[in-house]
Amino acid sequence: MDINKAFRFVPEDQQWVSKLLIGVLLSLFSFLIIPALMLQGYVVKIVRNVMGGGWSNLPEWDDWGELLKDGFLVTVAQFIYALPFVFLMLAGIVAGGGLAGLAESGDAAGLLATGGFGVMACLAILFLIAFVFIAPAIMVQYALKDDLGACFRFGEIGNIIRSHTADILITFLVAVVVSIAISVVVTVLALIPCLGWIASFLIGVAFGPYLSYVMAHLYGQIAAKVLADKAGGPMTGAA
Repeated sequence: MDINKAFRFVPEDQQWVSKLLIGVLLSLFSFLIIPALMLQGYVVKIVRNVMGGGWSNLPEWDDWGELLKDGFLVTVAQFIYALPFVFLMLAGIVAGGGLAGLAESGDAAGLLATGGFGVMACLAILFLIAFVFIAPAIMVQYALKDDLGACFRFGEIGNIIRSHTADILITFLVAVVVSIAISVVVTVLALIPCLGWIASFLIGVAFGPYLSYVMAHLYGQIAAKVLADKAGGPMTGAA
């Protein structure tokens, strides 16, 4: 995984400011859903661009209908995979009040209820950990196949996860570490009146899209490795 390249490829593009600005605007209006889906579709486009050897440039913001379609389909796939976690969380919230009442009674039923709630919480945490690996595999699979149904070929999804566990984990850790670092920077800048406030705001709104571009590059590297594995040759495209 070329992490350095994933961070450098955005400013290496001659039109990177305008391409990042479009991502920022879509991110700001993501509450309208459609802009968020288009931004997700652009992430898919970056994955395919890197997968095809375009390691040093951002793709154009064009074919908006295709961006919307890709963003919608990959989001649907990830949401369906996330449903077990959602159901566990909802069940825990609904049952929380009743279990608390039983637990206060201190009898066997209360202890059993508390134990059941603990098991449910553990399952939710385990699924959340699993989803850290599932979500990138879905993105890679969709970028490769351009088909929603392919995202539910569990054997292929499992093969991506098994063959590239370390790469997916590295990608996740990069996102976590960078997010923490930027949060610290933004917090410190926010303590400085006027110029610090402006700088923290600008960094804050630009960071989300920029990180999504970086993550897309890393996913594209994984997708390139999947293609290389199938072709029986080395991954190409690094600069």
